[in-house]
Amino acid sequence: MPEQHTDTSNGTFSTTNSSGNHHLFSYRRLRLLSLNRDVLKTIGDFCAPADALHLAMTCRDAYDLAMPRVLSDVSIGDPVFNDGPDRLHKFCNFMLADPKRRTRHLRALRLLEGAFARVTSVGGRERLDADFSSADVLANLLRQADNLRLIHIRDAEPLFQHHPAVYEALSQLTALNEVSLYYIGNSTLKAISQLRSTPAVIENGLWKDGPRPQGDITPFGPFVDSMRHLKLWECGCMLESVIDRHVWANLHTLEIGGRIAKISELAHAFPNLRRLTFYHEFSVKPETGPAPCWPELEYLETSAPIPSFPSPVRRLRLAYPIGSSPGLQSSSDLKTLPLTERTNPVVLSCTVSDSTSGIMLERMKSSMPSLRYLELVYTDGPCGRCGVQWNTFQEWTERNVEILRTTSLVGLCVGYAGAVDTSSSSSTRRRRCLYLARTLAKRVKSLKYIGVGSQDAEAGMYALDCAWFRVSSRPADEHATPVLETLSPAEGERVREMLLDTPREM
Repeated sequence: MPEQHTDTSNGTFSTTNSSGNHHLFSYRRLRLLSLNRDVLKTIGDFCAPADALHLAMTCRDAYDLAMPRVLSDVSIGDPVFNDGPDRLHKFCNFMLADPKRRTRHLRALRLLEGAFARVTSVGGRERLDADFSSADVLANLLRQADNLRLIHIRDAEPLFQHHPAVYEALSQLTALNEVSLYYIGNSTLKAISQLRSTPAVIENGLWKDGPRPQGDITPFGPFVDSMRHLKLWECGCMLESVIDRHVWANLHTLEIGGRIAKISELAHAFPNLRRLTFYHEFSVKPETGPAPCWPELEYLETSAPIPSFPSPVRRLRLAYPIGSSPGLQSSSDLKTLPLTERTNPVVLSCTVSDSTSGIMLERMKSSMPSLRYLELVYTDGPCGRCGVQWNTFQEWTERNVEILRTTSLVGLCVGYAGAVDTSSSSSTRRRRCLYLARTLAKRVKSLKYIGVGSQDAEAGMYALDCAWFRVSSRPADEHATPVLETLSPAEGERVREMLLDTPREM
């Protein structure tokens, strides 16, 4: 290979080939905005809208380049700022001031909590009052947003009741792929029934329109062939009116909460379901006979155990802590065992409390012979409340690692729900993680990949900031410590994604 020498002071670099010949080349600094416009557009497409906005504010040329990206995905209504109605009004007016150049770029519009609410003071006390003053200009914008793909409206039902022109404009859009109308009622169902688009994703949150008569779900009928993903956060009862009328052969993802039909009825209505999520405070009707179900689900997430769940599951995520009740095993823990036995997952994500007994852990392990990758978060309190220190986490892990000795785990990721020890240096934290990873690799002979770290509670229950290691070799002496290779953060994330996709052995 030729040697290269660069002199940044005069913009030159030189190369020397194997024969000793010396070649001098010059270069000039290239300004970003002098790149080809297609290249710049590609760069802009990878920018987050917030980053694109910062770029747009630097100069006129950058503004013209970045604004299409800024306008492609817009969220309004952060209640912290208390200016949702004003911000929405200004945004709509800005778009309508030059609709031919601006509205064509709008792909996603999210009107969050606070977009139609204003804080007022009454008798010295603050309260939140509805403010739909921007509804008319919003309707005007929607009439021209021909390229809109995603719409989310938190306060959909009260908005539609007060200003039907909004849902009438929404219903005329033809390119919508995802429709998220959170607070729902009869007006929202009417809006869905009138959609000219055929969305693949529909999301509804909570019924806000008094008692709901049976049969209100008929507006979903036109989307039997198009819908791929259905989210019903706290209104699972809406399914009761539809599961006997349609078979949703193309729907692969169902996220549902509230009162829910029998699982066998779900399996009949959604025969090709691959991903199923049960949200908080759900209840499933008991089966009255055999429950024919899916051959296997790709993914199941549940906020409470379902001991009678009848289908194998490749990847199981428990969105509740095990051992959250101190003392004897709780009914929730006891119901978890038949769930893990029936699903027999290949990949499991679970949160374990300090009060969880070794017997419970041993029984869980025995109930899942197919398990190959385990994500385990350790917490010292009920409901995942965190206050764990590293030493406590390390002691608990070392005390219970023997339970995993006879497993066939290929990957293991362990973390603790607690504040990161900022008083320790990064080198100290890396040294701690490496020590614990070596301990795990030594005890569990089947392990090839190990992650050790802490939970990022703001990002999610199983969002772990981990150091990842690969077992590069194992000495012949079984008492010797295996050799570990430390992976970069990017490599560790790739390994985690690979482990989450571990297939079931045939």
